[in-house]
Amino acid sequence: MKLGLRARVALTFGILSLVVAVAVSGTTYALARVYLLNQRETAALTRALLDARAASASLDAGTDPAKVLDQIPSVGTSQPLLFVDGEWFTTGVTVSPESLPPDLTAVTAEAGGAWQRFGVGSDPYLAVAVALPAGLYVEVFPLLDLETTFVIAGWVVFGLAVMSFGVGGGVGRYAGIRILRPLRKISDGAQQVAAGDYSVRLQATGDADLDQISDSFNEMAIAVQSQISRERRFTANVSHELRSPLTSVLGTAELLERRRDSFDERDAKIVDVLARQVRRMSQMVLDLLEISSVTADSDLQWETADIMSLCARVLDDRGLPEHLLHGKSTLVHTDARRFERILGNLVDNAQRHGGGVSRIEITPPAGDPQAVVITVDDEGPGIDKEEAMRLFEPFARGSGSAGTDGAGLGLALVREQSRRLGAEVVISENPAGQGARFTLTMPVGEA
Repeated sequence: MKLGLRARVALTFGILSLVVAVAVSGTTYALARVYLLNQRETAALTRALLDARAASASLDAGTDPAKVLDQIPSVGTSQPLLFVDGEWFTTGVTVSPESLPPDLTAVTAEAGGAWQRFGVGSDPYLAVAVALPAGLYVEVFPLLDLETTFVIAGWVVFGLAVMSFGVGGGVGRYAGIRILRPLRKISDGAQQVAAGDYSVRLQATGDADLDQISDSFNEMAIAVQSQISRERRFTANVSHELRSPLTSVLGTAELLERRRDSFDERDAKIVDVLARQVRRMSQMVLDLLEISSVTADSDLQWETADIMSLCARVLDDRGLPEHLLHGKSTLVHTDARRFERILGNLVDNAQRHGGGVSRIEITPPAGDPQAVVITVDDEGPGIDKEEAMRLFEPFARGSGSAGTDGAGLGLALVREQSRRLGAEVVISENPAGQGARFTLTMPVGEA
């Protein structure tokens, strides 16, 4: 799964912080380790040489080798060992002579002195050997405390690296949010424009780079609003100009239709076709006028009404039986005239193209107390998902609408009227069987 931009920015900041922290802290740790080891080795060499001189002086004075080590001052936790006349002498039992590295004594015999790090079990030690005229002096220094310090420092470095990754990721996330905030506003504005709100504008942020994007978006929104306004005015003007002559033509066609019995069969059929097409054109002009008035954002007439009564009135006006209506009475705050127009278009669409209305159900607020759902089911062949995406566009007709009247403006009116009421209408398959289901979800308001 591809990460989003915000996640990628946060991850990049985190990785960059981790790399920098590992590089800096790792280098510091390595330098500190080398420095501390060198300091400890230097101090151990100095201490062993001084103690070797003291032991050599005691042996030259004729002191017994067993008592020589007792005369060496004890500093820290080092352990001295003395090899004289083929015998080892020591004041401690931490490191036995057998535990010393074999190469240490061999190199010391040749070079006069040597030092080497070795381990006894899991404990590290540093052994310094100095050749004496009477034998060999060895002093062993424990390094466990230094190794413990290194382990603690290593965990601290690891913790700091993890912390830097978290801090860097947090900074990256914050930076991503700040970077994406203007883009999110642009996205929200584009969605509002796509939903039909062409008045949306973006505020200037004060950033010269981002303000260029905001200005471009605002210019685009102004151009779209201007273009849509011109198209709406043109549609309204054309529809208005056509209304008067169409009324005259419709009156003439209806007059001829009433006198069709006086014509021969061929002329009577022509009169029938003429009257039907004139009525269709007249209805189309009325729908275009209504779409123009709806999209012009005319004022709404808000009132509190019973949604059940409004649905029953729509069925009664169309001569449909009331038993098709199911649900409970629910008060809503809406524009009753526009709601009746929405439901009426859905019912007309089902009657004309969907084989008739089979059920209208009102679901009162339950899970969402702020919305009521009205479903209109038909008995038609159903609607493909690809067709459902475009049926709410003006002049769009489904594949099952061939041979039926209508210009494909009814569902476009439904969408525009629903948008004005803050409602949403979607198409889906009828779960009860064949046919389509139109679902209208509208706010209850302050009913």
